[in-house]
Amino acid sequence: MGDRVSPIQDENAEQQTQESLQKDPRIAELEQKVEQLTGELQRERADFTNYRRRNEAERADFARYAKADLITKLLEVLDVFDRALETVPADLRDQPWVKGIWLVERKLRDILVSEGLEEVSSVGQPFDPYMHEALGHVDSAAAEGTVVDEVRKAYRLHDKIIRPALVTVARGKNKESN
Repeated sequence: MGDRVSPIQDENAEQQTQESLQKDPRIAELEQKVEQLTGELQRERADFTNYRRRNEAERADFARYAKADLITKLLEVLDVFDRALETVPADLRDQPWVKGIWLVERKLRDILVSEGLEEVSSVGQPFDPYMHEALGHVDSAAAEGTVVDEVRKAYRLHDKIIRPALVTVARGKNKESN
C-alpha cells in the first residue's frame, strides 16, 4: 500500500511541475517566440490575401482593356467608312453596293459596341483635355472654352477614353485673333 499515490499527492506533484516549468526562463522564451511567429504568420497571411485580391483585380482590368489597341486601330477603319459614306451622291444611295457598304459599316460598329465601345459627343461640351485634343480656337458666339466643331470623334471603352476627339474650341466673343 505504500506505493500508491493519493489523488492529492498527484495533484501536488502536477502543480509543482507546472510551477517549475513556469519559472524556467527557457519556457517563457519559447512562449514569446511562439507568439512572435504566430503574429508574423498572421501578417504574412493577410499580405498574401491582399496580394491575391490585387492580382485578381489587375487581371480583370487587363482582360477588360486588352482589346483597346485593336479597337483603336479598327476606329481608323470606321473613320474611313464614315468619310466615304458621307460623300456618296444622293442618286447612288439606292445602289446595292452602296447599301452593302452601309451594312458592313453598321456590322463593324455593332461588334465594337458589343465589346464595350461608346462614342463620346463633344460639340457643345466644355473642353476637357482628357477627352479632347484642340486643333485650334475660333471666334464664336459660344461660351469661351466650349467645343464648337468636331473633326474626329472620341471613343470610350467601358469607362476609359481610348481615343480623344479632335476639336476646335470657342475663343469667346471679345478675344482678338493671334
